[in-house]
Amino acid sequence: MLRHPALRRIILSIALLLIASAAIITVSWESTNGHFYLDSEGHFRSVPYFSEPSLSWQKIHKTLFDNPYPAAQRPIPTLFFLIENNIVGLTPKSGRIINILIHGLNIIILFFLCRRLLTHFGQTQRNADRAALLCALLWGLNPFHADTVFYVIQRMTTLSATFYLLGCIAYLHTRESPRSWIGWSALVASFAAGMASKENAALLPLGLLALEFVLPADSIGGAKARKMRLAWLLGAVVIIPPLGALALGYSPAQIIQGLLKDSSNRVFTNTERLLTQGRVLLHYLSLLLFPHPDRLAFVLKYPLSHSLFNPISTLISWGSIAALLITSTRYIKRQPLLWLAIFWFFINHLLESTFIQLEMAFIHRNYLPSIFLFLPIACWLTQQKKPQLTVIAPMAILMILFLISWNSRAIVWSNPARFWEDSIEKAPGSLRGYINLGVLWDIKNQPAKSMAIFQQGVKSAYDENRVAWASLYCNMGIAAMHLEQYSAAQAYMSKSLTHSLMPGCLINIAKLNLKLNNPRMAMRAIDELAKKWPRYRKLHLMRARVYLTVNQLTAARAELLQELTLFPQNIEADNLLKMINDLPPNQ
Repeated sequence: MLRHPALRRIILSIALLLIASAAIITVSWESTNGHFYLDSEGHFRSVPYFSEPSLSWQKIHKTLFDNPYPAAQRPIPTLFFLIENNIVGLTPKSGRIINILIHGLNIIILFFLCRRLLTHFGQTQRNADRAALLCALLWGLNPFHADTVFYVIQRMTTLSATFYLLGCIAYLHTRESPRSWIGWSALVASFAAGMASKENAALLPLGLLALEFVLPADSIGGAKARKMRLAWLLGAVVIIPPLGALALGYSPAQIIQGLLKDSSNRVFTNTERLLTQGRVLLHYLSLLLFPHPDRLAFVLKYPLSHSLFNPISTLISWGSIAALLITSTRYIKRQPLLWLAIFWFFINHLLESTFIQLEMAFIHRNYLPSIFLFLPIACWLTQQKKPQLTVIAPMAILMILFLISWNSRAIVWSNPARFWEDSIEKAPGSLRGYINLGVLWDIKNQPAKSMAIFQQGVKSAYDENRVAWASLYCNMGIAAMHLEQYSAAQAYMSKSLTHSLMPGCLINIAKLNLKLNNPRMAMRAIDELAKKWPRYRKLHLMRARVYLTVNQLTAARAELLQELTLFPQNIEADNLLKMINDLPPNQ
C-alpha cells in the first residue's frame, strides 16, 4: 500500500515535467524559423561533411578524425548531428527542436537526481518528490537557458550535462549499493560519454567530491566508508581529468602551456581574465535569479579588470564570492543544500570561467553549474506549513512568466536582423553584433546601411582582439567595394591585414583588384593565400578568374578542375568550368 502513493507522485511529476517540456516547445517554436549563428553556421555550413545527408562508417570516421573544425573533436554531439542530417536533414528547425527535447530529458533526469539526493539528506519521500519537482521546473523553465538550447552547436553542452547528471545518479546508487557493478559501470560510462560530449565533464569527479563532502554518512559503511570515498574521489580529481584530456588528444605540454602562457589571440592576459571573471560570475548569478527578458542576451560584454581596484567592482565581486563561499561553509551543517548550490555553481565554472584563455563569457557555461541553484528554495517552499495555494499559485504565475520570457527569446532568435540588433543593444561594446548585422545588410544589397553599422562598431567597440578588428575592416572594404568606393575599399582591406592575415580578406582583395583591372595584384593576393592556406575554398576558383582576365583558358581550366577535386560541391566553379568548355576552340 505504501508504494502506491509514491508511484502516483512519480507518475504525476513526470506528467507535469512532460507538460512543461511541451510548453517550452510551444513557446519556442518561432525560434525554429531563424538561422544558424556563429559556430553553428561555421560547423554546419563550412564543413563539407554536412553538405549532403549520406551516412557511412567512412564518413563518420572522416568527420570525427579528419575534421579541422574544433567542435568535431566532441564525437558524441557530432555523431548526433550526422544522424540527424541523414534522417531529416540538419536545419535550424530540426536542430533546435532536438535540442529542446534533450533539454526536456535533462529536466526529467534532474528530477530523479534531486529526488534521490534529498533522500540521502534524510528527507521524507513525499517532501523529496515535491522539492525535486519544483527544483526541476525552476531550473528547466528558467529562460536564462533559452539561448543555450536555441544555439544548436551547444548540443555538446546539453549532452554533456545529460551524462554528468546520469553520472551523479550512478554515484548515489553506489553509495546505496557499494558492490553494485551496474552502478560503477554506469558511473564510468557516464563520465566517458560526458568527456566525449564536452570537456567540462572532466569536472565530474570534483562535483562528486562536493556531493560526498556535504552528504551525511550512509547507513551501510558509516563514517569510515565516507572517508574512504572522499579519498578515492580526491585521487580521481587529480588523476582522471588529465587522463581524459590525453584521451581527447591534448598533450600535457599543451595543457600546461595553455594554463601559464598568455594567448596572442586574446586582448586580455590570463590574470586579467581571472580578475574579470569575478564580475562575470556574479552577473551570471543575477541573470539566473532575475531572468527578465530585457536583461537576457546572447552576446555578453564586460570591460576588462586590470587589477582588483581597476575597476573597483572587481574587488567587490570577488569579495562577494568569497563571502558566499565562507558563509555557506560556516552554516553547512544547518544549510547543507545551500552550501551545495553555491559550491556546485562555482566548482563547475572552474574550467570555463577562470584563467584559461577562452572567450570571456557565454551563457551556455551556466547550464550545468546552475542545476542545484534552486534546490534550497524548492525545499524551503515545500516545507512551509501554509495552504498549498500560497506556494502553488505564485509558482504557477512564475512558470507562466518564465514561458513568456522563453517566447521573447524565441522571437529574437527567429530573425537574424532582430537577433544581431538585440546583441548590439544589450552589448554595444562587442564587435560581434556589428560585424554580423552589417554583413547581413550587405548580403541584402544595402551596403550603405551596412557601412553605417560598421562605422558604429568602430566608435563603440572596446577590448576586442585583432582578428575581430581584421574581420570588421575587411567587411567594411567589401561594403565600400559594393558602393563602388574603390579607394576606400583598398584602404579598409589594407587596414584589415595590419590586424590579422585573414584568408577571406585576401580573396576579396583579389576580387577588388580584378574590378580595378589589375590581375597582377590580384594574383599576388592569391599567392599569399596559397602560402598559408593551400587548400582554402575558392583559392583555385579565384586563380582561375585571374587567368581568365588574361585569356589563359588552359590554366584557368586546370585551376577549376583542382578546385572541384578539393570541393566537388562548389557550384560556382562547376558553372565556370562549363562556360569555359562551351567556348569556341579559337577562344
